[in-house]
Amino acid sequence: MFKNMRLRTRFTVIMLIVYLVSLPVIAMGSYFVLKNNAIKEILEEANLMLAAMEGVRGYTGQVLRPALQKLLPGKFVIEGMSATKVAYGVQLRMRKKLPRYSFKEATENPLNLVNKADGFEMKKLNQFRQGILKTEWRGFKETPDGRYYVIMRPVSVKAACLKCHGNPNAAPPEVVKRYGTKHGYGWKVGEIVTVNSVYVPAEVPIQNARRALITFTAIYSGIFLFVLFVIDRLIIGNIIRPIESFVSTAEDISRGKMSREFEVTTNDEMKSLADAFTRMKISLAKAMDILKKR
Repeated sequence: MFKNMRLRTRFTVIMLIVYLVSLPVIAMGSYFVLKNNAIKEILEEANLMLAAMEGVRGYTGQVLRPALQKLLPGKFVIEGMSATKVAYGVQLRMRKKLPRYSFKEATENPLNLVNKADGFEMKKLNQFRQGILKTEWRGFKETPDGRYYVIMRPVSVKAACLKCHGNPNAAPPEVVKRYGTKHGYGWKVGEIVTVNSVYVPAEVPIQNARRALITFTAIYSGIFLFVLFVIDRLIIGNIIRPIESFVSTAEDISRGKMSREFEVTTNDEMKSLADAFTRMKISLAKAMDILKKR
Protein backbone atom coordinates (compact mmCIF):
# COMPACT_ATOMS: atom_id res chain seq x y z
CA MET A 1 0.00 0.00 0.00
CA PHE A 2 2.72 2.45 0.99
CA LYS A 3 4.92 1.69 -2.04
CA ASN A 4 2.62 3.54 -4.44
CA MET A 5 2.18 6.61 -2.22
CA ARG A 6 4.01 9.87 -2.50
CA LEU A 7 6.48 10.48 0.32
CA ARG A 8 4.40 13.24 1.89
CA THR A 9 1.20 11.19 1.74
CA ARG A 10 2.95 8.16 3.17
CA PHE A 11 4.29 10.14 6.12
CA THR A 12 0.88 11.71 6.80
CA VAL A 13 -0.86 8.32 6.75
CA ILE A 14 1.74 6.82 9.11
CA MET A 15 1.36 9.73 11.53
CA LEU A 16 -2.43 9.43 11.48
CA ILE A 17 -2.15 5.70 12.20
CA VAL A 18 0.13 6.50 15.16
CA TYR A 19 -2.45 9.04 16.36
CA LEU A 20 -5.40 6.66 16.04
CA VAL A 21 -3.52 3.88 17.84
CA SER A 22 -2.09 6.07 20.60
CA LEU A 23 -5.28 8.02 21.33
CA PRO A 24 -7.30 5.11 22.82
CA VAL A 25 -4.30 3.90 24.83
CA ILE A 26 -3.57 7.35 26.22
CA ALA A 27 -7.29 8.02 26.77
CA MET A 28 -7.80 4.80 28.75
CA GLY A 29 -4.71 5.36 30.87
CA SER A 30 -5.61 8.99 31.46
CA TYR A 31 -9.20 8.11 32.38
CA PHE A 32 -7.98 5.61 34.96
CA VAL A 33 -5.62 8.16 36.52
CA LEU A 34 -8.14 11.01 36.35
CA LYS A 35 -10.90 8.87 37.85
CA ASN A 36 -8.69 7.77 40.75
CA ASN A 37 -7.63 11.37 41.34
CA ALA A 38 -11.26 12.50 41.25
CA ILE A 39 -12.26 9.81 43.76
CA LYS A 40 -9.36 10.80 45.99
CA GLU A 41 -10.43 14.45 45.82
CA ILE A 42 -14.04 13.54 46.64
CA LEU A 43 -12.93 11.44 49.62
CA GLU A 44 -10.72 14.22 50.93
CA GLU A 45 -13.62 16.67 50.76
CA ALA A 46 -15.99 14.14 52.34
CA ASN A 47 -13.52 13.49 55.16
CA LEU A 48 -13.17 17.23 55.62
CA MET A 49 -16.94 17.61 55.89
CA LEU A 50 -17.21 14.73 58.35
CA ALA A 51 -14.36 16.15 60.43
CA ALA A 52 -16.06 19.55 60.39
CA MET A 53 -19.33 18.06 61.65
CA GLU A 54 -17.52 16.17 64.39
CA GLY A 55 -15.68 19.37 65.30
CA VAL A 56 -18.97 21.27 65.48
CA ARG A 57 -20.46 18.63 67.77
CA GLY A 58 -17.42 18.71 70.03
CA TYR A 59 -17.35 22.51 70.17
CA THR A 60 -21.07 22.65 70.95
CA GLY A 61 -20.83 20.16 73.81
CA GLN A 62 -17.58 21.40 75.33
CA VAL A 63 -17.72 25.16 74.79
CA LEU A 64 -20.98 26.56 73.45
CA ARG A 65 -23.43 24.68 75.69
CA PRO A 66 -21.57 25.40 78.98
CA ALA A 67 -21.26 29.07 78.01
CA LEU A 68 -24.98 29.38 77.28
CA GLN A 69 -25.87 27.52 80.48
CA LYS A 70 -23.97 30.16 82.45
CA LEU A 71 -25.71 32.97 80.58
CA LEU A 72 -29.15 31.34 80.65
CA PRO A 73 -29.35 29.15 83.77
CA GLY A 74 -32.32 26.84 83.79
CA LYS A 75 -32.98 27.23 80.08
CA PHE A 76 -32.12 24.97 77.15
CA VAL A 77 -31.69 26.71 73.80
CA ILE A 78 -31.90 23.87 71.29
CA GLU A 79 -30.32 25.86 68.44
CA GLY A 80 -27.22 26.56 70.55
CA MET A 81 -27.01 23.70 73.04
CA SER A 82 -27.97 20.62 71.01
CA ALA A 83 -24.89 19.28 69.23
CA THR A 84 -27.10 17.48 66.73
CA LYS A 85 -29.14 20.60 65.96
CA VAL A 86 -26.06 22.80 65.57
CA ALA A 87 -24.32 20.23 63.34
CA TYR A 88 -27.46 19.90 61.23
CA GLY A 89 -27.69 23.68 60.80
CA VAL A 90 -24.03 23.95 59.83
CA GLN A 91 -24.46 21.05 57.40
CA LEU A 92 -27.36 22.79 55.65
CA ARG A 93 -25.19 25.85 55.08
CA MET A 94 -22.23 23.79 53.93
CA ARG A 95 -24.43 22.09 51.34
CA LYS A 96 -24.94 25.48 49.69
CA LYS A 97 -21.21 25.40 48.93
CA LEU A 98 -20.95 21.63 48.48
CA PRO A 99 -24.39 20.60 47.16
CA ARG A 100 -23.28 17.13 46.08
CA TYR A 101 -22.62 16.09 49.68
CA SER A 102 -25.14 15.26 52.38
CA PHE A 103 -24.54 14.61 56.07
CA LYS A 104 -26.71 12.52 58.38
CA GLU A 105 -26.52 11.49 62.02
CA ALA A 106 -28.20 8.14 61.41
CA THR A 107 -29.69 7.15 64.77
CA GLU A 108 -31.78 4.19 65.89
CA ASN A 109 -33.82 6.20 68.40
CA PRO A 110 -33.51 9.92 67.58
CA LEU A 111 -35.42 12.92 68.91
CA ASN A 112 -35.67 14.39 65.42
CA LEU A 113 -37.05 11.71 63.10
CA VAL A 114 -35.12 13.29 60.22
CA ASN A 115 -32.14 11.43 61.71
CA LYS A 116 -33.93 8.06 61.88
CA ALA A 117 -31.61 5.34 60.54
CA ASP A 118 -32.88 3.35 57.59
CA GLY A 119 -32.35 -0.39 57.16
CA PHE A 120 -28.90 -0.03 55.61
CA GLU A 121 -27.72 2.40 58.28
CA MET A 122 -29.10 0.20 61.06
CA LYS A 123 -27.14 -2.74 59.68
CA LYS A 124 -23.91 -0.75 59.86
CA LEU A 125 -24.84 0.63 63.28
CA ASN A 126 -25.28 -2.91 64.63
CA GLN A 127 -21.97 -3.97 63.07
CA PHE A 128 -20.24 -1.17 64.98
CA ARG A 129 -21.99 -2.31 68.17
CA GLN A 130 -20.93 -5.91 67.62
CA GLY A 131 -17.33 -4.91 66.93
CA ILE A 132 -17.42 -6.18 63.35
CA LEU A 133 -16.67 -2.61 62.31
CA LYS A 134 -14.25 -0.56 64.40
CA THR A 135 -13.71 3.14 63.76
CA GLU A 136 -14.97 3.72 60.22
CA TRP A 137 -16.77 2.15 57.27
CA ARG A 138 -16.51 3.18 53.61
CA GLY A 139 -18.50 1.76 50.74
CA PHE A 140 -21.42 2.13 48.37
CA LYS A 141 -25.14 2.39 49.06
CA GLU A 142 -27.92 1.96 46.53
CA THR A 143 -30.80 4.43 46.92
CA PRO A 144 -33.83 5.42 44.80
CA ASP A 145 -31.82 8.51 43.82
CA GLY A 146 -28.86 6.46 42.62
CA ARG A 147 -25.65 5.02 43.96
CA TYR A 148 -23.79 6.83 46.74
CA TYR A 149 -20.34 6.53 48.23
CA VAL A 150 -20.68 6.62 52.02
CA ILE A 151 -18.31 7.22 54.92
CA MET A 152 -19.64 6.26 58.39
CA ARG A 153 -18.19 6.74 61.87
CA PRO A 154 -19.80 5.59 65.15
CA VAL A 155 -20.83 7.94 67.96
CA SER A 156 -21.02 6.73 71.58
CA VAL A 157 -23.28 8.23 74.24
CA LYS A 158 -21.59 10.53 76.76
CA ALA A 159 -22.96 11.49 80.16
CA ALA A 160 -23.87 14.97 78.91
CA CYS A 161 -26.11 13.42 76.23
CA LEU A 162 -28.45 12.06 78.91
CA LYS A 163 -29.63 15.56 79.76
CA CYS A 164 -31.82 15.37 76.62
CA HIS A 165 -31.78 11.66 75.82
CA GLY A 166 -32.10 10.04 79.26
CA ASN A 167 -35.38 10.08 81.17
CA PRO A 168 -38.04 12.05 79.26
CA ASN A 169 -39.40 13.31 82.59
CA ALA A 170 -36.05 14.94 83.31
CA ALA A 171 -35.47 16.32 79.80
CA PRO A 172 -35.51 20.10 79.23
CA PRO A 173 -39.04 21.39 78.64
CA GLU A 174 -37.91 22.96 75.36
CA VAL A 175 -36.88 19.52 74.06
CA VAL A 176 -40.08 17.83 75.18
CA LYS A 177 -42.19 20.61 73.68
CA ARG A 178 -40.49 20.30 70.29
CA TYR A 179 -39.99 16.55 70.01
CA GLY A 180 -42.44 14.97 72.45
CA THR A 181 -41.69 12.03 74.74
CA LYS A 182 -42.24 9.02 72.46
CA HIS A 183 -38.77 8.72 70.95
CA GLY A 184 -35.20 9.85 71.46
CA TYR A 185 -34.91 8.82 75.13
CA GLY A 186 -33.55 5.93 77.16
CA TRP A 187 -29.98 6.19 75.90
CA LYS A 188 -27.16 4.67 77.99
CA VAL A 189 -23.64 5.97 78.49
CA GLY A 190 -21.11 4.20 76.24
CA GLU A 191 -23.75 2.79 73.91
CA ILE A 192 -23.23 3.34 70.18
CA VAL A 193 -26.46 5.02 69.10
CA THR A 194 -25.47 6.96 65.99
CA VAL A 195 -23.31 6.74 62.90
CA ASN A 196 -22.21 10.06 61.45
CA SER A 197 -22.50 9.60 57.69
CA VAL A 198 -21.43 11.57 54.63
CA TYR A 199 -23.06 10.69 51.30
CA VAL A 200 -21.45 11.46 47.94
CA PRO A 201 -23.10 10.56 44.60
CA ALA A 202 -20.92 7.83 43.07
CA GLU A 203 -21.41 9.41 39.65
CA VAL A 204 -19.59 12.59 40.72
CA PRO A 205 -15.98 11.32 40.37
CA ILE A 206 -16.88 9.59 37.09
CA GLN A 207 -18.38 12.80 35.69
CA ASN A 208 -15.33 14.78 36.83
CA ALA A 209 -13.01 12.25 35.20
CA ARG A 210 -15.00 12.32 31.96
CA ARG A 211 -14.90 16.11 31.76
CA ALA A 212 -11.17 16.11 32.43
CA LEU A 213 -10.68 13.35 29.84
CA ILE A 214 -12.54 15.32 27.16
CA THR A 215 -10.36 18.35 27.86
CA PHE A 216 -7.18 16.26 27.87
CA THR A 217 -8.13 14.48 24.63
CA ALA A 218 -8.87 17.79 22.92
CA ILE A 219 -5.51 19.20 24.03
CA TYR A 220 -3.66 16.03 22.96
CA SER A 221 -5.37 16.03 19.57
CA GLY A 222 -4.66 19.72 19.07
CA ILE A 223 -0.98 19.33 19.93
CA PHE A 224 -0.65 16.22 17.75
CA LEU A 225 -2.27 17.90 14.74
CA PHE A 226 -0.14 21.01 15.26
CA VAL A 227 3.03 18.90 15.37
CA LEU A 228 1.85 17.02 12.27
CA PHE A 229 1.31 20.33 10.46
CA VAL A 230 4.74 21.65 11.48
CA ILE A 231 6.49 18.42 10.42
CA ASP A 232 4.55 18.44 7.15
CA ARG A 233 5.76 21.98 6.44
CA LEU A 234 9.33 20.96 7.30
CA ILE A 235 9.14 17.90 5.03
CA ILE A 236 7.84 20.01 2.15
CA GLY A 237 10.48 22.70 2.61
CA ASN A 238 13.48 20.51 3.41
CA ILE A 239 12.80 17.26 1.51
CA ILE A 240 9.98 17.42 -1.04
CA ARG A 241 10.95 20.69 -2.74
CA PRO A 242 14.69 19.92 -2.90
CA ILE A 243 13.89 16.48 -4.37
CA GLU A 244 11.52 18.07 -6.91
CA SER A 245 14.28 20.56 -7.78
CA PHE A 246 16.81 17.72 -8.17
CA VAL A 247 14.40 15.81 -10.44
CA SER A 248 13.79 18.89 -12.60
CA THR A 249 17.52 19.63 -12.83
CA ALA A 250 18.35 15.98 -13.62
CA GLU A 251 15.72 15.91 -16.40
CA ASP A 252 17.15 19.11 -17.94
CA ILE A 253 20.70 17.73 -17.75
CA SER A 254 19.52 14.51 -19.41
CA ARG A 255 18.27 16.71 -22.29
CA GLY A 256 21.66 18.33 -22.66
CA LYS A 257 21.23 21.45 -20.51
CA MET A 258 24.54 21.01 -18.74
CA SER A 259 24.44 24.55 -17.33
CA ARG A 260 21.83 23.57 -14.75
CA GLU A 261 23.09 23.19 -11.18
CA PHE A 262 21.80 21.14 -8.28
CA GLU A 263 21.01 23.98 -5.91
CA VAL A 264 20.48 23.54 -2.17
CA THR A 265 20.71 26.12 0.61
CA THR A 266 21.15 23.79 3.59
CA ASN A 267 24.25 22.02 4.84
CA ASP A 268 22.77 18.59 5.53
CA GLU A 269 22.06 15.30 3.77
CA MET A 270 20.41 17.18 0.90
CA LYS A 271 23.68 19.09 0.39
CA SER A 272 25.56 15.78 0.26
CA LEU A 273 23.04 14.44 -2.26
CA ALA A 274 23.38 17.61 -4.36
CA ASP A 275 27.18 17.28 -4.31
CA ALA A 276 26.89 13.64 -5.41
CA PHE A 277 24.58 14.63 -8.29
CA THR A 278 27.00 17.42 -9.22
CA ARG A 279 29.89 14.96 -9.40
CA MET A 280 27.73 12.66 -11.50
CA LYS A 281 26.94 15.58 -13.81
CA ILE A 282 30.65 16.41 -14.17
CA SER A 283 31.45 12.77 -14.93
CA LEU A 284 28.62 12.69 -17.48
CA ALA A 285 29.92 15.90 -19.11
CA LYS A 286 33.42 14.46 -19.36
CA ALA A 287 32.09 11.23 -20.85
CA MET A 288 30.08 13.19 -23.42
CA ASP A 289 33.17 15.28 -24.34
CA ILE A 290 35.17 12.11 -24.87
CA LEU A 291 32.46 10.70 -27.11
CA LYS A 292 32.34 13.93 -29.13
CA LYS A 293 36.12 13.88 -29.70
CA ARG A 294 35.93 10.41 -31.19
